[in-house]
Amino acid sequence: MKAKQPINADPNAVVVVNTREMRWEPTEHRGIAVKVVERVIDPRKGRETALVKMDAGARQPAETLAERLDLFVLEGSLEDGGKVYGQHTFLRRQPGDSFAPASEEGCVYYVKRRVPIRPADDERLEIDAKKVPWTPFPHRGADVLHLYRDAHGIETSRFGQVHPHKKIPTHNHAMGEETYIVGGALIDEYTAYTPGVWFRMPIGVEHTPYTKEEPCLMLIREGDLVW
Repeated sequence: MKAKQPINADPNAVVVVNTREMRWEPTEHRGIAVKVVERVIDPRKGRETALVKMDAGARQPAETLAERLDLFVLEGSLEDGGKVYGQHTFLRRQPGDSFAPASEEGCVYYVKRRVPIRPADDERLEIDAKKVPWTPFPHRGADVLHLYRDAHGIETSRFGQVHPHKKIPTHNHAMGEETYIVGGALIDEYTAYTPGVWFRMPIGVEHTPYTKEEPCLMLIREGDLVW
């Protein structure tokens, strides 16, 4: 088997990847393909970020997780552990947990596997973004669903929607940020981030994002670049 290679592994680099321009790469499991946007190979700070596509009826043999797994269903529905998780559901599994994904109708999900920043991390989550209340942030022109915030304030994640014709004040990210655009477009002084774009801003890089005629729906993570 070919050894895995690092992908976009420099934490000081701005990275913009349009996943819609990438090819789906087949895996060893029938009906399951991936697009990997990031991979860091390290025993303490290892991480891999990818999109996974499961054809209708596909299933993966159960594995015992070696890393923490965060998963967000983008399309269709995913089954695991006897439950079915619909579109825009966020899941967290921990090292040692069993993970046996399957999909009767087919699905696409965003997934990050990483070595936990702190060994005491044992949080498991199941959040359906369509069934829980979001928090309005009128001063930012957005609505936000906080997915998690660790007890040490390092890692955070949220699912957010910025309203049309809104400008977010210039800011940088003290702990770095990565974003996946689910719908609409976010624009800044560098480029336009459209559906399917994954981008990563290193620690300290400023930008001034805004929207135009349509809202922008995005999945955001902060703190993963603190190694």
